[in-house]
Amino acid sequence: MSGEYSGPQDLHLVKELDLKNFDTIIALGGWPDAKRVATRAAEYLRDKLEAEKIGEIDPAALYNFVVQRPLVRIEQGLVKYYELPRNELYAWKSKTASNDLLILIGVEPHTNWSRYVESIFHISDVKKTNRIILLGGLIDRIPHTVEPQISGVATTPRLVEEMKLHGIEPTVYTGPSGIHSYILSESDRRGIPASSLWGHAPEYITDVDSRTAYQLLAKVAAMIYIEVDLGDLKREAELLQKQLDVAMSENQAFSQLVQKLELEYKIRKRKPNYIK
Repeated sequence: MSGEYSGPQDLHLVKELDLKNFDTIIALGGWPDAKRVATRAAEYLRDKLEAEKIGEIDPAALYNFVVQRPLVRIEQGLVKYYELPRNELYAWKSKTASNDLLILIGVEPHTNWSRYVESIFHISDVKKTNRIILLGGLIDRIPHTVEPQISGVATTPRLVEEMKLHGIEPTVYTGPSGIHSYILSESDRRGIPASSLWGHAPEYITDVDSRTAYQLLAKVAAMIYIEVDLGDLKREAELLQKQLDVAMSENQAFSQLVQKLELEYKIRKRKPNYIK
């Protein structure tokens, strides 16, 4: 498409987007990706579906490289690897399901949000995506001994009801926002149904929270009627669960912390939510 492409300057497509009836999944690292809940779920989905890379969004005007340093690997005095933050687009054409997928896996920009979002909506506008689903992860005072909590926000009442049907709790929040809110607002303005789904990760998990990533992806797959083998991710989740349970049995302070969070969780669940 290099000779014909006339889209946003930051959007570089290496292959034409040959999708007709598709949903868009977006997962961005950084602030909206606590414990890598969102990007782990999206990367697993991409790998299991064997989605094909079709392009990238150029990072040059989107990041402060003093805040987020590029990665480098040096071996025996030679630079072997140098990488800026990446925002990669993948396409998957279903052979059996009614809808295809466009997947964006990247990093929340530090600046020029409108410029970044324009690249996303250029594809969505030209090819008319059915919907946009943003994946997120947040840190919460929730123990690993209960089912991971997934909450969400959407642009239409119908989508909110759909979330409830899949066990996703509608969000009640006022405060600082990330790029998710900007994309939702722009989606609403353009008439594209959109939702933002957030996995709640225990604050004490130090690495990837595969338990919550599994729960998040399972609900997304059910919502968009995509059949994907979640077995490997489920096994990751079960291994993490076992490791945390062992840590509780060996560390009294950690066990007391989890018990305290369990009590807080039970109290929260007993309170009536009149907003619902």
